[in-house]
Amino acid sequence: MSRSSTWLPTLPFGDSVARISKDTSGCQRALSEAIPSLRSCDPIGNPDHFRQRAIAVRVKELCLVASATSAMTAKAERNDQTLLLVPFHGSTTLRLGSLSLTSAAGQSAIFVRGRHRSGDTVTRGPRSSLCIALDVTRLASTVRDMLGLSPDAELPFELDRDRTVPLIHGGISFDTTIRRLCNTVDAHVRQPAVLMMMGIDDSFYRTIAMALAPEQLLPSVLLAVESDDDANRIRQVCEHIKAHITEPLTLTHLEQVFGRGARSLQLAFLKRLGVSPTRWIRDHRLDLAHQRLETAKPEDSVAAIAIGCGFSRLSTFSREYATRFGEQPSKALERRRA
Repeated sequence: MSRSSTWLPTLPFGDSVARISKDTSGCQRALSEAIPSLRSCDPIGNPDHFRQRAIAVRVKELCLVASATSAMTAKAERNDQTLLLVPFHGSTTLRLGSLSLTSAAGQSAIFVRGRHRSGDTVTRGPRSSLCIALDVTRLASTVRDMLGLSPDAELPFELDRDRTVPLIHGGISFDTTIRRLCNTVDAHVRQPAVLMMMGIDDSFYRTIAMALAPEQLLPSVLLAVESDDDANRIRQVCEHIKAHITEPLTLTHLEQVFGRGARSLQLAFLKRLGVSPTRWIRDHRLDLAHQRLETAKPEDSVAAIAIGCGFSRLSTFSREYATRFGEQPSKALERRRA
């Protein structure tokens, strides 16, 4: 049996404690923590090649299920649970009657309101994902708190619509935020009481609320308003980085583009984009490398793609790519060529 037929990507959290199994029942048990109406999980293709691992963590009414599986389908009947399905590797398609929604790692998630509807998900290849079961009443309360509304005020957007949710908005990556929250969960995966004391559930609710309605909930300073001088300067720096992504980019040079000193540049990035300039550059380079590996031509190599995305050290690129996407870039290229 070839390794490629049984390979699984890294879990969003709990990778060191969740065991690999050939049995779909383990995945079904974990997912049922978040989706009680789940009725079946079935492999696609040769069942002898199926592999899965999954782990569930509950913090108050928030349930997080990290799973990695081979190609499979999952069916739920009359689901009344509000869910956010976040892919960490690969993509998933959700079918709810005539409605079909697809999510892609690093780009989009799927929001499911429930309402006693039946549906199924289809994953065509190895995938790693985070299933978040939410209390919609608390989600609505979080939105009102963030907007300073009264408890009975009407929300300025819908929470009842099943839809695809973009994970990037105006240079802000909710995907990165969710991955960092999962790193915290991973550090205390066997200690949910610690996670509760840290308020990890509130961080998830606030992040999800902003992803669902960024225009309403993101502070105005993060929206790159045309009349705002700092916003224009940050946009110019980001455009410059993208145009010169294959070249060495120093903070000194970026300060010149920004038109202010190092501290002002750092604070502006942290305030508006949530990360430092060097982190933003690294994440953009990794995302670009991921796209190029997924669409690589037969003559492409990992080294050439790494250099083309601005990485000077192949070992550093491989390590950071594996940390972000859950597999070595060489494996991603092998799958593309398979």
